[in-house]
Amino acid sequence: MDAPLNQSKKKILIVNNNLATGGVQRSLVNLLNHIKEEYEVTLLLFSNSGSYVQHVPSEVKVIEAAPLLRLLGMSQAQARNLGYTAYSLRSTFALYTKIFNNHLPISLLISNQNKLSGFDVAISFLHNAEEKSFYGGCNEFVLQRVQAKLKVAFIHCDYSNYGGNTPKNQQTYKKFDKIAAVSEGCRQSFVKAIPELDERTQCVYNFHNYSEYITKANANPINYSDGHLNIVTVARLSSEKGILRGIDVLKRLVKEKYRIRWHIIGDGSQRNEIEKKILASDLKEYIILYGNQENPYRFIKNADLFFLPSFHEAAPMVFNESKFLGVPIITTNTTSAVEMVKEGFEGTVCENNEEDMYKAIKRVLNDPNIIKDYKNYLTAQNYTNVTALEQFRKLIEVSNL
Repeated sequence: MDAPLNQSKKKILIVNNNLATGGVQRSLVNLLNHIKEEYEVTLLLFSNSGSYVQHVPSEVKVIEAAPLLRLLGMSQAQARNLGYTAYSLRSTFALYTKIFNNHLPISLLISNQNKLSGFDVAISFLHNAEEKSFYGGCNEFVLQRVQAKLKVAFIHCDYSNYGGNTPKNQQTYKKFDKIAAVSEGCRQSFVKAIPELDERTQCVYNFHNYSEYITKANANPINYSDGHLNIVTVARLSSEKGILRGIDVLKRLVKEKYRIRWHIIGDGSQRNEIEKKILASDLKEYIILYGNQENPYRFIKNADLFFLPSFHEAAPMVFNESKFLGVPIITTNTTSAVEMVKEGFEGTVCENNEEDMYKAIKRVLNDPNIIKDYKNYLTAQNYTNVTALEQFRKLIEVSNL
């Protein structure tokens, strides 16, 4: 009798905080769906919660962390729903972190988890946060509580600039066998900060669910008004996304009588400030806030342009989502922008300032054929996860050590 196939499969443990809405979590679920049959995968979540839980394939074994460690994977509101004890504990840890740092809280919470063993590869999928944030801990968990032949940490950020490039985090990353960066730009930013890890750091691109994108895009897509340039942004409404300076750019264009509308999908800490600036700039007719949307793809599909005015970014998944849906991109020059947006074919990467954003949008307003050429190019491309899967297979080869 033949041996069961799973006896020959490599055993992989992947650790993440939760499966709440976010680029890291979306990338993780897409990865799981691409490796579910090739490997024996176990997913450990600090908190088995979030909208993406329902999208984890049945072939993946999901386990939740010890009760105390779950506090590190949930929000304060979620802790409140668990009762006074959980709420008080999380509040205490969060306050300590704000005053001092997250070193002790993370260490204490991780120590409550029994050690796990029997894995060929253990992956920390969530990069460490800056030290005043009660967030992260996946790196320490993999290093301290898991026995595996190969230990890997993923980087989803512009490491040199995101706020977590600290001596302690640097020492933590040096303990891993390999580092996986989700773009070449992210890899270069990380290696710039920790040059001695150059040879241990490689790219593993984000995985995408292209069939989901097109299905959702075709589900009641938004039809925008003719006679306007309709630009769309899907982003968290926080300072690094540059929405406030984008409003200034639009104000200039409207003042010059250009017919333009900006559709913004997302929510966040800066929403009130953004709303006030839109009203103060008399742009309510031209800038529409839709808040968080379960299906952003129906907003992207019929837009003329995707616009991202960020001060800094890592490797936004929304770039590939937009390109796949045939929507060209105007973005500021952040870590991976030049790598991910082919200049003059898929859109344009402008310098990271208001003046260059203004010129880039004005250029396509003055010559609509530019957008038509971009769209023709994008719709002729073939989008797959073949490269990402090859990179992942190479990453987890223990023999490469």
